Amino acid sequence: MNRAEEGRAHRDRKEKSGTQGSGKEKVRNKRQGSRRPRKSRGTGHKPVFLPVLIGVLLAAVLFFLLRGCSPDIERDKRETGKTAENAEKTEEIPDTPVEKYGVFLGIDSSSFSITKFEDYDIIVVDAQELSAQQLAQLHLAGHTVYSYLNIGSVEKSRDYFERFQEYFMGSYDNWPDEVWVDVTQEEWQKFVSEELLDRILDKDPEIDGLFLDNLDVYSRISDMENEDMTQDAYDALTAILETYQEEELPVLINGADLFVDRLIREGETGLIRGVNQETVFSRIMNYDLDLFGRQNDKEKETYLSYLKRCREAGLAVFLLEYTTDESLKKEIEQFCMKNSYQFYISEHVDLGFSDK
Repeated sequence: MNRAEEGRAHRDRKEKSGTQGSGKEKVRNKRQGSRRPRKSRGTGHKPVFLPVLIGVLLAAVLFFLLRGCSPDIERDKRETGKTAENAEKTEEIPDTPVEKYGVFLGIDSSSFSITKFEDYDIIVVDAQELSAQQLAQLHLAGHTVYSYLNIGSVEKSRDYFERFQEYFMGSYDNWPDEVWVDVTQEEWQKFVSEELLDRILDKDPEIDGLFLDNLDVYSRISDMENEDMTQDAYDALTAILETYQEEELPVLINGADLFVDRLIREGETGLIRGVNQETVFSRIMNYDLDLFGRQNDKEKETYLSYLKRCREAGLAVFLLEYTTDESLKKEIEQFCMKNSYQFYISEHVDLGFSDK
């Protein structure tokens, strides 16, 4: 039995025995009936004959297109020697144009400046820290806006910090004002799937997607070497992702390579749009002083291998680097342009605006 089958078998056993755990069904069922459409899709019944007529016309067009194209397809197969299976696999890898990508999590309503974003197409901000008017400005300016959402830990600055103290799992290295949270707890799952998401959608119904952070909590729980807890953590996180998918919100996962690798193995990459990986080429030497260096070769190759797996699984790839070294910036840019990876290079750990 492979690992994917083991995971499914484990979930089946839990459902039959009624064991308490994260429970995908719990989160999913609680969300049903409470969801609201993000955008109006129209109401009322259309005449029956119209879809039938459209269907007949489309079928006819498809028949003639296939009839006209099939000789070319067969000829291409003979010339290239590709099987249909290989061709399909190639098509799953997105040929993503490199757009100007920026991550600005250090920006709040007091430091917001619409002109600072003008060079970027895709931007990541923390919608909880901006006003509805500021978020609307970003959309009007033509930006694709992703909102930061912390799934696996809680910052002391959040108004819900004390509410979930009983689920804290220890301090977060290099971030003294942040703690890990036990995502297997149903109350936490419900909070991030419903209440926290609704806060963002109420403020910005047109948000383009979510930038999810600290799903590395899966790795932290996995390190405890408790198979049941590890499975519960995986079920909890995928259930949360499913609720975001139901809201038609594309998701980028920051880090969490162990969790994403499992999504790939389990065939569940359809739950996310892509991954963002920090410090592939660069390294943070001092978090307080914004001192950076080059990533060591072993770590770099580990990240590059992981990102290649993600790309081959059909996921978009984003890099977030930290450096003031112009030669390293050029190296990162050339690599990403060659591989169609999106990238952003920050000169500040807190991801505020550049001084330039």
